[in-house]
Amino acid sequence: MSDVTTGQILTGPLFHEPVRVETVPPAVGGALTLGVVGLTTEKFRKVTLEATQLAQLQVITATSDFAGDGALIRLGIQADALGIAYEFDPYFALSISRVDPLPHQLEAVYDYLLKLARVRFLLADAAGAGKTVMSCQGCSSAN
Repeated sequence: MSDVTTGQILTGPLFHEPVRVETVPPAVGGALTLGVVGLTTEKFRKVTLEATQLAQLQVITATSDFAGDGALIRLGIQADALGIAYEFDPYFALSISRVDPLPHQLEAVYDYLLKLARVRFLLADAAGAGKTVMSCQGCSSAN
């Protein structure tokens, strides 16, 4: 086990978690000082190991077989993209919906309503019941 190289993953009774070898300086006097990082804790530490301790270590070979379910990977990527899309496109909700808003509706919502404080009201009633008149009266009485 004297051929320890950078990037190897080591396990054994000397470590409480698998570690990745970061630095391998030249051996001095039969002892090897390694710079390792724990894979779980991500903490760096230097360890000096004798030949008997090196013999107790095992090297884990990392292999990637790419045998995952492609549909699940695509679903995960799309979910991540949808989670942050609104930060880049304020009209994102409209771009993925089947609604075609009129220009005055876009202006009312995105230029006025969303810029106001988080106080919201929903005024719903039958067609022709005077919702517009009531909302205008409410706005004028609030001023």
